[in-house]
Amino acid sequence: MEYFVHIANVLYLFSYSMRDILWLRILTIAAACFMLPYFYFQPDPLYPPIFWNLIFMALNIFWIVRLLLDRRPIKLSEDEQRLCQIAFRTLTPREMKKILKLSSWEDAEPGDCFVSKDAPLEKLILIYSGKADVELNGKKVSEIHAGQFIGELGYFTDEVAAANVVASEATRYVSWPKDRLKSYLDKNSDLRAAFQIILGSVLAKRLKDTWI
Repeated sequence: MEYFVHIANVLYLFSYSMRDILWLRILTIAAACFMLPYFYFQPDPLYPPIFWNLIFMALNIFWIVRLLLDRRPIKLSEDEQRLCQIAFRTLTPREMKKILKLSSWEDAEPGDCFVSKDAPLEKLILIYSGKADVELNGKKVSEIHAGQFIGELGYFTDEVAAANVVASEATRYVSWPKDRLKSYLDKNSDLRAAFQIILGSVLAKRLKDTWI
C-alpha cells in the first residue's frame, strides 16, 4: 500500500509547483484520492485522516467549480461591445460585465438636464449615443459626445457640479449610482485600479483640451 503514498506525494509535489490555482486544486484532489485507500486499508482504518481528507476534497471541489464558472467565455451584446470600444478598451469582457451589472441604460430627450449647477453629483454618466452641452451662466462652453463621461471629476472629489449639462439631441447613456459604484470597487481592488485609470485619462484629456 505504500505506493499509494508515493503517488500521492508526487502529485502534491506537482500541485505545489503549479502557478495556475485551478490545476493546483485538481492535483490536490487527485493526491487525496490516493491517500484515502492507504488510510482505509490499514489493519485499523485511520478514520480521522480519511474524514479530514474528504473535507479538504469537498472544499477544493467547491473552488474548482467556482473557478470554472468564472472562466466561462463572456459574450457581450452589440451595445456592450460598442461601449467597450468607445470607453472601456482596457477592460476585459468579464470586467465589463461586472461594471455594467451596476449600471442602467437610459434615454434623454433634447433639453433634459443630466447635471444641474451647484447640485451634488449622485451618478456617473457615460454618453453612448447623442451629445450634451455644458452650459455656464446660460452660455454653451463645450460639448460632450459619445464615449465621454459626465461627472467624472465629482466622482473623485465629491464636489458639486460646476455647470449645467443638458442633452442637445436624443441621447442614450449609461449611468452608475456613484456611492454604489464606489462601494463595489472598494471591494475589488484590481477592477477599481483599472476603472480609475480610465477616468484619470479622461480627466487628463479634458484638462489638456481646456488649456489649448
